[in-house]
Amino acid sequence: MKKAVIVILVIGALVGGYFLWLKWSPNKFIDGFYLVPDDAVMVVETKDPVGNWQNFSSSDLWTGLKTFPAFEEITTSADLMDEVIKQNQQVFSLIGQRHLLISVHMTKAKDYDFVYYADMAEASKSSIVKASLTSLIKQFGYTHTVRTSSETEVNEYTDPATRDVLSIAFVKNYLVVSYNKALMDKVITSSQLPESQLGMDTRFTEVNQLTSDDGMCRIFLNHSTFHQYLGVYMDDVADIKDLFSSLFYTGLDVSLQDNLLLADGYTIVNDSLSSYLQALSVSGKSETDAEKVFSERASFFLSMGFTDFNTFYSNLDAIMQKDPVAYKEQQAAIKKIEKLLKINVQRNLFDWIGTEIAIAQYETDVLIGNKVRSVMAIKATDINAAKENLGIIEAQIRKRTPIRFTNVTYNGYEVKYIEVKGLFKAFLGKLFSKIEKPYYTILGDYVVMSDDPKTLLLTIDDYVAQKTLANKEEYRNFRSKFAGQTSVMAYMSPNYHFANFKGLLNPESWESSKKNQEYIRCFNHVGLSLSGDGDRMRTVLGTQYQPWTAPVAVVDTTDNETDTLTAMDLFLIKNFQDNMNTTYYENGNPKVSMEMDGKIMDGAYIEYYENAIISVKGRYKNGIKQGTWKYYKPNGEFDYKEKYNDGVLKKPNLLERIFGGGEEGD
Repeated sequence: MKKAVIVILVIGALVGGYFLWLKWSPNKFIDGFYLVPDDAVMVVETKDPVGNWQNFSSSDLWTGLKTFPAFEEITTSADLMDEVIKQNQQVFSLIGQRHLLISVHMTKAKDYDFVYYADMAEASKSSIVKASLTSLIKQFGYTHTVRTSSETEVNEYTDPATRDVLSIAFVKNYLVVSYNKALMDKVITSSQLPESQLGMDTRFTEVNQLTSDDGMCRIFLNHSTFHQYLGVYMDDVADIKDLFSSLFYTGLDVSLQDNLLLADGYTIVNDSLSSYLQALSVSGKSETDAEKVFSERASFFLSMGFTDFNTFYSNLDAIMQKDPVAYKEQQAAIKKIEKLLKINVQRNLFDWIGTEIAIAQYETDVLIGNKVRSVMAIKATDINAAKENLGIIEAQIRKRTPIRFTNVTYNGYEVKYIEVKGLFKAFLGKLFSKIEKPYYTILGDYVVMSDDPKTLLLTIDDYVAQKTLANKEEYRNFRSKFAGQTSVMAYMSPNYHFANFKGLLNPESWESSKKNQEYIRCFNHVGLSLSGDGDRMRTVLGTQYQPWTAPVAVVDTTDNETDTLTAMDLFLIKNFQDNMNTTYYENGNPKVSMEMDGKIMDGAYIEYYENAIISVKGRYKNGIKQGTWKYYKPNGEFDYKEKYNDGVLKKPNLLERIFGGGEEGD
């Protein structure tokens, strides 16, 4: 940010030169986008950099973020910028309306840098301006040298303390500034080679013309390179690269009001590739009603909408044929399933799917490993037809596979099970590949599925209690900022989804995120909607800022904490845990539950009193007691604990002998 301040100061000092140059001098001005190399990751554009900075720097969003320790240098520099602007109102009122671009470029596999472009108009031709520039920068203690790049003079100013080199050149009517020599040379070269200029790309020109400039700035994303930028923070960007390859550019007009940062614009779809997004862009839109069945605990969901599923799939089928190899594999997968189960995918599945398919993940406090459980909702055109045809598929599966699960009723809703490995991945893509052995139920007009039975039961409970995402006021208020009907609607709450980030980020980024979660979880809602319109999609991206503070930990000092199973826990043990060997009391409550590996106890071991209060809780490893075992009194009070190492009881220390086994915690 300190570097950016110097850039602004330099531009401000040059404004005076504007009035020293004759207005009637011949002009050959160009648009700055013709200087930006076409490999830019993103470009930020503003026509009022000073005014917009003043508005942004006074917002609650910036006030909150500037306390971020990693922003210490930025904060100091930003405060300096504010002070300089206040003390030089007359000068900066003149630069305020100047066209400014900032482009981001990858410089290494895991690094990037910036180029700044300021339209100096007539002032760019004044030798007085250029001389004043050198005099100004030298006041910062920089040493000055000059070199030539493709017949363009480049002035370089070296900071003796940091050895950072500030490169400055006048290219056409723009003052170009960068702290990266190679990027400066690339800009100069691009100015002379039209085929390498971002502004010469007809698709960029289209999104540039479509995107309004009513907000504080515009942001343009180049999807051919943007995945490289995300690779700085993520280990695996293969899926993201595949997604972005189906897009060209996104242009967004950005505004900030009442802590809501909203970006509205368009995305140009790559119609030369096989793409789900391309098929969605020409298949209409629909309401995102799946939020009416997903639990209010949903911290992420993605909805795909269309006029009707068969129209979407017909478009997708035509597009996928552009890639003969992938298309052949996909068709072979579907035919294999049809032959194996003796079903017709079109009749038994596609024909009853309606206008929406959505997938969600729920908030979790602690993520075990990297497993994030998903739940899928498919809207049916005729829910009775859906029931009938899913019943046919289930019956055919049972003929082929000795399924032990018996359909059960939970909280008034029948829960069934089907196992069709690869089916949903075959026609919905990798995002739905984890839905392979789903338990499912019917909620309203939706077939709701999850490979994790607990996630499905939780969905049923909250649906019955009307604790759905659609009924969550804070979500509903945020959702209202987007179109009602969309082709794609993606939502995430970084606050509630935080633990799930462990499965998305590389280890270094995850550790950093835990330390700085205050500055991640303050973005309480993030949303992206895409609405199809041929080869372009209306794009709205928004995020709501809300200061986050860690909840105060409550220490329970009572001695009668109970460890009782919930109704859902009991239902899961009885009906879903195939590896749990459970015996029961006559009243139906569990007596002993032990996790088995074949005929050997391996895993959790729990004994219960007749009222379902736990009496003993521990673990076995290969048939041998291991770790901490806890014992409880009939009223649920913690009694004592024992520790085992490979089946050998660890002798209690003096305090444990005196006070009866210590505290309940491990």
